[in-house]
Amino acid sequence: MAAGFLAIGWTLLGAVVGSFLNVVADRLPAGGSLLSPPSHCETCGRRLRALELVPVLSYLALRGHCSTCGATVSVRLLAVELGSSLLFALAAWRVTPADLGSWAALLLTSVYLAVLLVVTVTDLEHGLILDKVILPAVVLGVIGSLLAGWPGLGRHLGGGVLGAAVIALIIWIVPGGMGWGDAKLAGFVGLVTGLPGVLFALFVAFISGGVVAGSLMATGRRKRGETIPLGPFLAFGGATALLFGAELLNAFYALAALLS
Repeated sequence: MAAGFLAIGWTLLGAVVGSFLNVVADRLPAGGSLLSPPSHCETCGRRLRALELVPVLSYLALRGHCSTCGATVSVRLLAVELGSSLLFALAAWRVTPADLGSWAALLLTSVYLAVLLVVTVTDLEHGLILDKVILPAVVLGVIGSLLAGWPGLGRHLGGGVLGAAVIALIIWIVPGGMGWGDAKLAGFVGLVTGLPGVLFALFVAFISGGVVAGSLMATGRRKRGETIPLGPFLAFGGATALLFGAELLNAFYALAALLS
């Protein structure tokens, strides 16, 4: 019963966090402040009322339009709030707190997932992985690694170095294919997933990225030589490794043993 209440509460918290992530994704790429001005309609400038700020429900009640001028509100706002809710629900399912240590693990995992979500949005919309987001996240990842103690600290720091090094090597070999924001993100992913989790995260990122890129070229939506943002795929790989990495790695090892 307590676990169920936790999951519901954490899911609702995820929606609230998602609303804040939308503010981050809207304002930081343009160099704006997260505190000022207050939330408002981008078309008519009217300040939003409290009931219009309720995550998910306000969007659905207003059918995605401003109640004053009728301007269409981006569906991305709803998608991020729902996505954040889902990620927080998965975090609560995977990390069920029983003591102070597991509460810290749940909080850290949820924040890590929130970072990966907002990075996905800014990279898709602006081609940017912002230092204002990723560098504080790296610091938080280091703190989380310290809380893991030894030898966990070594695995997490090693994962961070390896993740960043892999992308840096690709940048050196193929200039222009990726950016240093991708390297910082890969370092963050490695830091929070550790070893060998970062290897699985990178595998998922490159495979999913390759599949999407191939599909876009096959349908004519991308031409050969055109790049797509790597950040969303690194974020997807990182989130997968964070939430399901242990089980998937065990399944991989079992399959490898069966085939050997």
